[in-house]
Amino acid sequence: MTRTHRYALAGLVCGALVVPLTLGTASAAPDEDASTRAAAVPAGAPAAAAPKAPAWQLLHSENFSKPLDPNRTPWTRETYSQPFDTIMEDNGQWYRNDYGPAWDTAFNSFATYRKEFKVGDGGWLTASLSARDWNKDGQIEKAPSITNGRAGGKTVAQLKVPDHTGGAIFRPTQALPDQYRIEYRLKTLDFGGKRNGTIDYGNRINGYSKDGCKTQHPWGEGSNSPGWEGDASAPYCEWQDVRAGKYGYNGFHYLSIVDFANPAPRNNHFWHYRRKVLMDSFAQHPDRVGTGTGGRVCNSATNTYYDYKDSSFNTVNMWISGLPNWNPGKGGLAGNSQWFMTSCSGGVAEQQLSSAAELQPELMPNQDYVFAIERDATGYTLEASGNFARAGQKTLRFHRPFIVDNKPIWHYNVKASEYDGRFNNTLTQNDNNGSATWPNQWPAGSAYPDSFVIGDLYTNVYEGSASLTDIKMFVPKAVKTATK
Repeated sequence: MTRTHRYALAGLVCGALVVPLTLGTASAAPDEDASTRAAAVPAGAPAAAAPKAPAWQLLHSENFSKPLDPNRTPWTRETYSQPFDTIMEDNGQWYRNDYGPAWDTAFNSFATYRKEFKVGDGGWLTASLSARDWNKDGQIEKAPSITNGRAGGKTVAQLKVPDHTGGAIFRPTQALPDQYRIEYRLKTLDFGGKRNGTIDYGNRINGYSKDGCKTQHPWGEGSNSPGWEGDASAPYCEWQDVRAGKYGYNGFHYLSIVDFANPAPRNNHFWHYRRKVLMDSFAQHPDRVGTGTGGRVCNSATNTYYDYKDSSFNTVNMWISGLPNWNPGKGGLAGNSQWFMTSCSGGVAEQQLSSAAELQPELMPNQDYVFAIERDATGYTLEASGNFARAGQKTLRFHRPFIVDNKPIWHYNVKASEYDGRFNNTLTQNDNNGSATWPNQWPAGSAYPDSFVIGDLYTNVYEGSASLTDIKMFVPKAVKTATK
């Protein structure tokens, strides 16, 4: 997740509902036959009227009690014959225009392999994995996995990504309906952050193994970005370091909504142009924080901020993607603006890195965290529940309408009738080794059905393990249907 902001947009005021509730359990999920519980607006929150949540009913639920991938799906080499786009897909034109012919050599120095298998009743979930074959001999050196396990007395899916070039996610097999609630329980998390006050633990640094080099190769932050010389012909170890240095960070996508079907792990920059709303962790290395604050974290018990550098780095960001910079400078990248919501801002989404809460991994798996995203007729609601550091047991819940003060959630429309084309534009690249334009990036008549993603999306950063259970999908009672 790139936390550099090259945008000059005005402050984005959300008609958001901020709901820090004190609960007796870690979950504020709806009962299977009951609507989402009501919530009160805390003191100091804006006076925006909160829309009434639909009465949800359960459509799917998966607790991973049955064997995963019983047929032992084989790995298949990726050929990129069906790219998601031509911009920042793994073999996207953006990189060639920036880095020149040397980038093709870097990209072709390894092979990528993929594996997908269906999960749950009717195969409503898909597990999607990506792995790197470093020397192209047909053998994956450190394959990621999604397997059955137990944690805190529950059956779980264990996601393990032993190398930062792998990826492992859950997604829906079909596009989501127009209105829905997706939730799950996170039982364990080990994708960076401090343990017992240090990022150096378990023979790892910030969640990364200490073996060899760990860089973003071949998808750097752009030739004009810090942390390297910007030369695509440089050896692997001279690209931007993810384990330490100015671009050192780890992370995990708790729950994200993206704008295309059948998402699969890809390079991190690709995702910065494809997400609508999301909740994620961003475990920065102290080298990246430097002499600054590293951002800020909200203590929802007091509605006051404290510096990220004073946290355990196990934070929860709850945010939306706004309009992109349509004309990034030379050596830069395409990407959406990023707007963060916390109870400290009273639900106002602000273009400043702000975490809504801080997890306590040491309490897991005996205590867990529940993450949920809802889409109704008016907008998206992001929700996180659990025992947060400094704040205690809380449910944090933020509703953001699709458009506020002419500032939209990126590609919010899941059908053409929800959007009139007002934000359409052309993405333009004028770079060191080529130029390109991509017109009609959000035209009238377009539609972007939602898919969710849970896990490690990135194939050039993020390394670690997590376990989760009880992935549930709810739909409004009046319109219970199968997924599209």
